[in-house]
Amino acid sequence: MKKKLAIVLFSLIALALCAIYFTQQYFLPRKEHKVTIIRDIYGIPHIYGETDADVMFGFGYAQAEDHLLDMIFNYLTATGRLSEFYGKKYLKSDFIVHLFGVPEAASKYREQLSGEVIELIEAFYCGVNKYIEEHLNELPAELQSYRVTVKDVVAWCYYIQLSRPLGDAFKELNVSIGYKIPLVADYSNECALAPWKTAVNATMLLGDPHLPWYGMNRWYEAHLIGDKLNVYGATFYGVPFIIIGFNDKIAWTFTRNSVDLADIFIEKLNPSDPRKYLIGNKWLELKEKIIEIRVKTSSGYEYYKQKVYYSIHGPVVHVDLERLKAYSVALEGIEVLTFIEQLYRMNTARNLKEFISALKLRGVLLWNILYADVEGNIFYLYNARIHVKSEKYHPEKPRPGWLEDAQWGETYPFEKLPSILNPKSGFIQNNNVAPWNTTVDHGLNPADYPVYLVEGRGTNDRGIRAFNVLKEARNFTVEDALALATDTYLIRAEKYIPLILEAAKNKSLSGELKKAVELLGEWDYRADANSTAITIFYYWWKYYTKTGDIWESLVKAVDFIKRNYGRIEVKWGEVHVIERGGVRLPLSGGTKGLPALWMATGPVKNNIMVCNSGSSFTMLVVLKKNNVTAYTLIPYGESEDPSSKHYMDQMFLKSRSKLKKVFFYYNEVVKYSERTTVLYFKS
Repeated sequence: MKKKLAIVLFSLIALALCAIYFTQQYFLPRKEHKVTIIRDIYGIPHIYGETDADVMFGFGYAQAEDHLLDMIFNYLTATGRLSEFYGKKYLKSDFIVHLFGVPEAASKYREQLSGEVIELIEAFYCGVNKYIEEHLNELPAELQSYRVTVKDVVAWCYYIQLSRPLGDAFKELNVSIGYKIPLVADYSNECALAPWKTAVNATMLLGDPHLPWYGMNRWYEAHLIGDKLNVYGATFYGVPFIIIGFNDKIAWTFTRNSVDLADIFIEKLNPSDPRKYLIGNKWLELKEKIIEIRVKTSSGYEYYKQKVYYSIHGPVVHVDLERLKAYSVALEGIEVLTFIEQLYRMNTARNLKEFISALKLRGVLLWNILYADVEGNIFYLYNARIHVKSEKYHPEKPRPGWLEDAQWGETYPFEKLPSILNPKSGFIQNNNVAPWNTTVDHGLNPADYPVYLVEGRGTNDRGIRAFNVLKEARNFTVEDALALATDTYLIRAEKYIPLILEAAKNKSLSGELKKAVELLGEWDYRADANSTAITIFYYWWKYYTKTGDIWESLVKAVDFIKRNYGRIEVKWGEVHVIERGGVRLPLSGGTKGLPALWMATGPVKNNIMVCNSGSSFTMLVVLKKNNVTAYTLIPYGESEDPSSKHYMDQMFLKSRSKLKKVFFYYNEVVKYSERTTVLYFKS
């Protein structure tokens, strides 16, 4: 009874705080507000409000309706509270979050965010909490007392940004001191075409992040329409603004670039007192901190306490007393909270000048940022918020922390970042390639950019494919662009199939081996679900990367296919699939080992790859004045509720490599509406 009373009191307090916010902060004079959420036939919310704060309230509510438990999990992750609700199995995650001070930094949001954006975040979390109040009995018992706060939202957005530097740090730790930390690669595609290259005289922008279809990187589509906002696109669960998307004037997308976002510093410890370390000619004392984490147990709660140390570079993660060395981690972007502010400014930008102004906030730490607009502009920025460093030290090796020239300098100037505006070639693409491999007449000199800024100096299969297609493009149609978005052509096959066929010339062929050679010889090099040649090439490649023997690899591949599938002609869609809710479907696309623009990869069990990563939010935007059209796709569906019709409805489109048309204008939204929710609240 006491527990229930406490939950009720907590709920009333949370609602009262929301009411105070609406009364004092934004909605003056007192009046009733209305938010309309129109769900289209794919379950995507189109949220209409008089003000952006109204829309944020509705957006918080809509997100909670589709993935509340996942949102809460993200917020608890970023605030280091997973163990408090789910037990000690999340202790390591919570410890890392506290070690790098994510919750503490997030609590300082008022020092960095504008009052306008803080008010929007407050409206968003009140919308989430309204949904929680209305569906309290549907929550697990351990979460019924939980309510979202501004700090939760800010911490989550900060954590998203910091996760990339953390990944770089773990990679370097793997190399330098043998840490065995699994890493997730994030590859992506982006292309832009000037109007004169297209058949419809429109600027085109294509975006396709290749990310996991699970965990923190899942995309959620939405359309937000307020007083400044009229933006459509996708965001991560729990983020209040669109990360990749478009409005009626501009469009933008991101791919991963190769900037060095973290360094490991070796600290030289004092033989007389190992708590001191050398900087120049001075011995400084390591700062001490106690991390305390509340952990849920079967009998209640216990507290995990751990003493940790920090140098001026960052937290100490490894100590070698025998050699009097300590290893500390320096991350770019520490205590930079303006990612969320920058997203709002990008969402509401109306032209290139306003978009660049948003980029100059430098709340986004990395990414190849590609932009297009209705005026015909295409713009590329190799974005990076990092420090100037000495090039004497390799980006992926530890730096001697005691030496002056190993220290970080000032922030690298925005104006010196590689950028391209309206190249004469009429196209820009960056599929995780160096800036000077994006287009023909880029005007960039690689020597002008240090390796720690641009570690990846070359191109890749996906970059070559997009470059070749766009370079030759003339009268490029919307259908051509959609075909490029789902292109499965393998550049690697273009190189190796002729070598296999050459090796077969002097061989006496019969049976399955002869058939395999014939199939490879007739192949169009596409990893389509109905192709049988790609299956042979896939297994050939697995053997070839181990042995380096062209012919022997084919012999082994054919033998493996025959033994495991009972025949040599096995369609790629039998091997390469997508699955959810007990439904398994064939899937076209390249894999991590054999990349194509249209990507899907995942774990292999019983010789079947069940894909759970790859092309994650595919978006094509066609920009003309007063006429913006777009096509998008996510892998599964808009809802995380297995009972929802939108839990896996887009998976059927994914299996057919078909994007859905976006309903952007009000008449389209109404025409293709499925249901409407109207929320009322008073200021």
